Amino acid sequence: MFARFSECISTADGVELAVYGSGDPAHPTAVFVHGFPDDHRVWVGLTPLLAADHHVVTYDVRGSGASAKPRRIADYRLEVLAADLQAVIDHVNRGQGVHLVGHDWGSVQGWHLITDPGHRGVLSYTSISGPCIDHVRGWIGRRARARQWGAIAALWKSPLYMGALQVPMLAPLMCRLGVVDLMAAGAVTAFERPEDLDPWPVGPNARANGAAVRMYAANLLRRLSRSDRGGTSVPVQILTPTSDVFIPPVSQQDPHPDVRTVRVEPVVGGHWAPAYNPSAITSHLEDWITQQQTRQAREPER
Repeated sequence: MFARFSECISTADGVELAVYGSGDPAHPTAVFVHGFPDDHRVWVGLTPLLAADHHVVTYDVRGSGASAKPRRIADYRLEVLAADLQAVIDHVNRGQGVHLVGHDWGSVQGWHLITDPGHRGVLSYTSISGPCIDHVRGWIGRRARARQWGAIAALWKSPLYMGALQVPMLAPLMCRLGVVDLMAAGAVTAFERPEDLDPWPVGPNARANGAAVRMYAANLLRRLSRSDRGGTSVPVQILTPTSDVFIPPVSQQDPHPDVRTVRVEPVVGGHWAPAYNPSAITSHLEDWITQQQTRQAREPER
């Protein structure tokens, strides 16, 4: 049996974040960041699998779940979201560091944090279905120079739905009317494996978490037009769901050339593989965290 806790922490700008934990804090700590339109419950199938031997921490990103929901678009800029993530890490880190895991927009936030030279406490990073926005221009440039037009063409869906979701008045309306939830439900029905449904106790809920849609308007054009993020020395594992209709697997491969350590692994499932195929995600995480813990233990001996 593993312990559970939930609490609220305050960020630098006074936003309350709901934080949840499972497992023994003496074990290696893994911090999970969900995307849109989810909340911390996207990890509900994975948590009991990993918490037997790890300290698992999840939280509701601002605008979602039980966390506060600021109304200004500027309150959802990546530098603010990454500062929230750093606050969570600082709160749960007991001096041993944490293994960071992000999905969708949570993955984008994780990339933003680890490519900041001032980040603290991250031993490794696992990205699922969410590349670094600042790396997209460079990725397209490398594909174009290599004449890999098929890889670039695979991104055609992204401008369609992301473009709609970054329109300040349209995006919240789409959430309130249930349009985003219908899109998500269609993707789940079409691309997740039926044998992996447990069923999932909660699905994407844009009606409840619609405030977080502001992160599209706050970041997409702004970050794409002035990309200023480089690489990182944090070891990175990239898990690519094979049937992800929103973030094609090819777009997650070949990150910034200055990302020093990269392991790319396919995972059967669609965009919500963390919820519908948690055992596969957990297996990769356990192996990755064990490798990184072993590496960290050997470093002082050098």
